[in-house]
Amino acid sequence: MVRPMPQESVGFPSIPGVIYNGRNHTGDLFDFGPQFEQGILSILPPRVLGTPYLNLVPKTDIDGNDIAGVRLPDVAAPLATYTGWNLRAVPPGANDGCDAAGMKVDFAPTRADRLSSGDPRLSLEERYPTHDSYVNAVTRAAEDLRTQRLLLDQDVARYIQSAEDSPIGR
Repeated sequence: MVRPMPQESVGFPSIPGVIYNGRNHTGDLFDFGPQFEQGILSILPPRVLGTPYLNLVPKTDIDGNDIAGVRLPDVAAPLATYTGWNLRAVPPGANDGCDAAGMKVDFAPTRADRLSSGDPRLSLEERYPTHDSYVNAVTRAAEDLRTQRLLLDQDVARYIQSAEDSPIGR
């Protein structure tokens, strides 16, 4: 059976209040009864038949954002950690994957806030000391995607306008 990689191997930071177990979800198979194919559910709740595979979380950058895939400006010039996975919040399911529910973990506004909470990720003020530095980071990310033909001109303009209208770095 494939085991999740340890947190430090994946690169996901130790964010205060965030549990990491390396699993997105388990991909359980369920038995809803013999007439399931006809749309009739006769076993409720269904019986768990097994876990044929694990869906593991991907490698991340130092902020906890996925490395693979198209990195939209929201990830290339981030204001938070964005994941495609999350865990159930309360027992008995705590530490179980919460399928189809990602999470957003905001960066601390200031360095002092970050240090007081023990968050290893840079704060907004450390990343974007001025408003222009944030707008420039978003602009570079959006224009790079346009060059790769992954964003339309009007989408690039919307990302840049949104960054210009934001309070980040003000």
